[in-house]
Amino acid sequence: MVNYREINAENFPASEWVSSSGILTTTPLPYCDECEQGWISVEGEPGQARIAKRCPTCHPLRQKLKHLERARLPFVAHKHLLSDYEWDTPEQAERVGAVLDWLHGKTDPIDRPCVMMYGKPGNGKSYMLHVLGKHACFAGKRALFLTHEGYMLDLRASFNRDKRIDFHEMLERVDLLCLDELGGMGGGGHWSAWYKAQVLEMISAMYDRWSAKKLSIVMTSNLVPKQILDDLCDRNTAAESRLAQMFGRPVRMVGPDRRASSSGNGWR
Repeated sequence: MVNYREINAENFPASEWVSSSGILTTTPLPYCDECEQGWISVEGEPGQARIAKRCPTCHPLRQKLKHLERARLPFVAHKHLLSDYEWDTPEQAERVGAVLDWLHGKTDPIDRPCVMMYGKPGNGKSYMLHVLGKHACFAGKRALFLTHEGYMLDLRASFNRDKRIDFHEMLERVDLLCLDELGGMGGGGHWSAWYKAQVLEMISAMYDRWSAKKLSIVMTSNLVPKQILDDLCDRNTAAESRLAQMFGRPVRMVGPDRRASSSGNGWR
């Protein structure tokens, strides 16, 4: 019999992961043998009838899987495990480890650690965001995974709808934001004034939630910090101050491209 209490982000059965339009989700969780459709009957107050309560065995896992679906992790994240991850540097292991400790309740729950990782494509930055997003959900926290480029495309599209996407609203009820590829895939480099203005708005929204001790953020970029400040943020001193307060010193990823080489396959 499956032990629902011991299932976590690392040992969730591989056969139960499902792609829903490219988003990671799972097959419906069967009810356990201890409940009736997710409910159990318990004694009420003296002199009162018995009352129904959520099953303490399978309901917590059911809630975690709902968090996972709402996190909008890409389906490929199902392959990514902390146990398989090769740390890039001791500094990365320490800084990301602090986020993992917070997610699993090993440190002060009030403090919301943040990490900014930057470096060339393919050296494990997105992989780690996928790991953190899953660990957050299975720890009972609410995660949200976004690629910067994907968010900007959705934001543009929302201008043609009745309600525009609001980044502040997106961060409501989110404990961990996993923001991938700030500045676009590969680092971009040709940003419009509108694009830069949206970046500043995003930084402001993240800072508001973080300073209120309501949000932890792990962010990645292919840009070096100076490029982010000088080019993407147009030397905006308020943005620089907010980024420094949230993330401290950015973590440089120096490892080689961990993806399969594209040389010799017709693309080079």
